[in-house]
Amino acid sequence: MAEVPQYRLGELERKLLTLFALQALGPCNNLQLIAFMTQGDLMNYFDLQLALYELHERGQVSRQSVRGDERYALTDKGEEALTLFIGRLGESALNKAREAAPAFIEQLRKARELYANINHEGRNEYHAQMGIDEGGMRLMHLDLSLPTAELAERFRKNWADKARDIYDYIIASLSGEELK
Repeated sequence: MAEVPQYRLGELERKLLTLFALQALGPCNNLQLIAFMTQGDLMNYFDLQLALYELHERGQVSRQSVRGDERYALTDKGEEALTLFIGRLGESALNKAREAAPAFIEQLRKARELYANINHEGRNEYHAQMGIDEGGMRLMHLDLSLPTAELAERFRKNWADKARDIYDYIIASLSGEELK
């Protein structure tokens, strides 16, 4: 378990670092933010909870309830505040967060739950049901009707290796953004 950071952040630094983490990681639930901040020795639990509360009250962070968990995201007001005041956050804290973010994002990707099942519906109809769940929330579910058991089994077997690429492709294609 990570140690509590020795240096206590001031109010502005605490908020800026939280905004920066949300910008770097994208929407996160509370446990993911706690893990990122404590594993990276950036902020302790109590400072993070206080920052999230204050940022939400000011409209700089949105909070949505997703199956009993809170998902936080940066708002336009939060982006604006970060742009205006990022220079007031210490360079060492910024660098630590920048360096930790890519590995943590990859860790989140791997933590997604993958599933793939086959159901026989009729004489020549098999359904390959595949999906990705994350933190109790269904991210994607595919139910494909296939003509043979062999084809359905191939889809099921390949799902674990291809699921993340398929999900990223769908999100990028539908959002109009390019894959990175």
